[in-house]
Formats: sequence, structure tokens, C-alpha cells
Amino acid sequence: MPVLTYGRSPDLPALFAKAVVTGRFGGGAVPPTTAQRRGVAVDLDHLVDYAHLLGFTVGSALPVTYPHVLAFPLQVALMARRDFPFPLVGLVHVENVVTWTRPLAPTEPLDLAVSAGNLRPHRRGRLVDLVAEVSVAGEPVWRGVSSYLARGEGDPTAPTGDEPDPTAVAAVAARPDGARWRFGEDAGRRYGAVSGDVNPIHLHALTARPLGFPSAIAHGMATYGRVVASLGRLVPPAGTSHVWFRRPVRLPSTTLLKAAPDGSLAVLLSARPGSDGAPVEHLVVATTPA
Repeated sequence: MPVLTYGRSPDLPALFAKAVVTGRFGGGAVPPTTAQRRGVAVDLDHLVDYAHLLGFTVGSALPVTYPHVLAFPLQVALMARRDFPFPLVGLVHVENVVTWTRPLAPTEPLDLAVSAGNLRPHRRGRLVDLVAEVSVAGEPVWRGVSSYLARGEGDPTAPTGDEPDPTAVAAVAARPDGARWRFGEDAGRRYGAVSGDVNPIHLHALTARPLGFPSAIAHGMATYGRVVASLGRLVPPAGTSHVWFRRPVRLPSTTLLKAAPDGSLAVLLSARPGSDGAPVEHLVVATTPA
């Protein structure tokens, strides 16, 4: 399997700019390539910026979503290659599964490796997984599987994969308590400045519309990170967190967060019900201790 080793983080603005110019399918298969960085030191100023933006407390352990930000440039480096099967710009993040075996200290040097695979049909196009793995001194400690949708001709018979219990989700969504969050028009640009994810669908309505979105949409990992941050001490020291991105958060928008008392399930809803009067789900997060 070919391995691409980077001495520093790939230049995300340059990769996205290249993707905007090329913007074409590279082929029908996922290339068997791994992108890696070794001995990555966490930039504490960057960590503080990330934590403050999403609401995490800066402490002795990294937020469980933070390694995704470190590995994301390697994901983009793979997705921007000519042999990747889909255009990078316009891909929609629809699901993510994060598993961690223990808290990670900000001072630990991290080895990052990212690969792509599991190309499969979806009812609205095709899905592909970008798998990020983090190790410390050879010990696997964190794994994130990001599923991206390339919209197009779909397969209505495609399996949906693991789904949260709809009865449990409805019960949490019906809870009377909750937090009201406002995502401003600049939310995508603010998270993009911290994460490096400058995909045009997140930055401005003018750059999102040519890609099929009526307005800019919030980054999935920004909304997910805010939910995880809000759970605070309810997040276990080791476990799995599974998020399903149901509908994009259009910018600007007001949302409502509802969560089970034990933090095992959380739902981010639109502040306005749908046309049928039912709550509109933006994302669902299920967290399970190891």
C-alpha cells in the first residue's frame, strides 16, 4: 500500500483551491493510499482557540473531537488527489464514529494515519469513508471514521447502516429542557479559520450556491463538537461517540439542543418545526462508554 509521509500539515487552502479548479471525478475506485504524519506536537494556542470556539474546557485531556482537526488535512490531501473517485468540493459529511481508548494529554506526541475505503451506494449518491487513526508510541488510542456523501444518482435500495433507536431519539427531542444555540452567518468562516476546513459550502452563500446549497451550511464537526462540549463530564474517559448528520444547519440558524440526563443521547433540532409541524433533526449523537 503506498504511503505518503508529511513532515508538516498539508496546506488546506491550497488543496481546496486546487480542488475548485479541477473539480472532477478521478475514477471509480478508492486508491489504496495512506497519508501519515509522525510525532505531531499539539499547538497549545490552536487547542485553546478550538476549545473556546466550541465550548470545551481546556484541561489535562484533549477534547475527543480535537484529533479530527489534526487528521483532517491528511484526509483532504487524499481527497484532493487525481485518483480519488469524487470531487472534494461539494462532498457532504453525513456520519462520523469516534472511538478512544483513554484520555489524550496535550503534551503527547501523536502519530496520525489516514486512509480511504468502503465505497458504497447511498439513496442520494455514493458514500466513502475516510479513516483516521492516532497512536502514541505504537499504541492505538483514537480512531475516527468520517463518512462523506457524493450526491448524485442514488440507489433507493441501499442499506442505511446503523441507526439510533427512533423511539429514544423522539423521547429526547420531546424533553422540555434544552439549550438554544444561534449559528451566525459567519459560523462557517469562524470554524474554518480554526479547523482549516475552507470548503466553499461552509463559507458564504455566494460560494455555496454554485455547489447546490441555497445558503452556506455549518460544518458538521463544528456542530458535533459543540454538542460533545456541552456534555462535559458526561463524556466517558474511553468510549465511542456516533453522530448522524441529518440535515445541514443553514447559516444563519437558531437551534435547540436536547440531551438525555446521562448524556448517552443528544439531538440538535431546528428552533422551527418542519412544514408538517414535526421537529427537524440536524444531528443525533449517541455516546457509549467502553
